[in-house]
Amino acid sequence: MQNHFEQIEIKLVNKLYKIFIEKYDGNKSKFAKASKCSETTVRRVFRSKQRMTLDLFLRFCYALEINVQQIFNEIENE
Repeated sequence: MQNHFEQIEIKLVNKLYKIFIEKYDGNKSKFAKASKCSETTVRRVFRSKQRMTLDLFLRFCYALEINVQQIFNEIENE
């Protein structure tokens, strides 16, 4: 069961990363400010060095202007 949740988290991070690249042209500093977290946190999450909490997930979605349900639907259909 734990492995299943980890796979979902990996898919979510990968999807968020793709959207981040499109919207912020890879500018982690600008994205960190928009998501109200540190650039180090952004870098660590996208490099899979830090687990993404629910709080971070919601902050990232807000900064990327995406609907939480939409991203789950998209990874489910992959």
